[in-house]
Amino acid sequence: MAWRRLSLIWVGLLGAIQSTDIITTSMGRARGVVEAMPISAAVLNEGGLMLFIGVKLALVLVGAAALFLTLRWVHRDRPGAVLVHVFTLAAIRGSTVALALVSLHNAFLLQSL
Repeated sequence: MAWRRLSLIWVGLLGAIQSTDIITTSMGRARGVVEAMPISAAVLNEGGLMLFIGVKLALVLVGAAALFLTLRWVHRDRPGAVLVHVFTLAAIRGSTVALALVSLHNAFLLQSL
């Protein structure tokens, strides 16, 4: 049960941090800032903010699906499931922390404009 709670917390944090990235990106674009991340810039140029939001939402949903699928395997005692779940959770944690740092950096940059 503790793993399920931990998984929910990290998926929620990933969603929240993705939201802050969307907000800081849209605020920056409104002020004329050019997106520095090449993939994000391509998504914004091709489909605008709505496609960017859709991609961010899809990333959270795919991460959540992977995490909860591995959790299901753990509960069914599949061989190696614990290792796969721990690895998947670590990937979610790492990307959440990295994106939080990027969003914090973006917020400081926006403040200086």
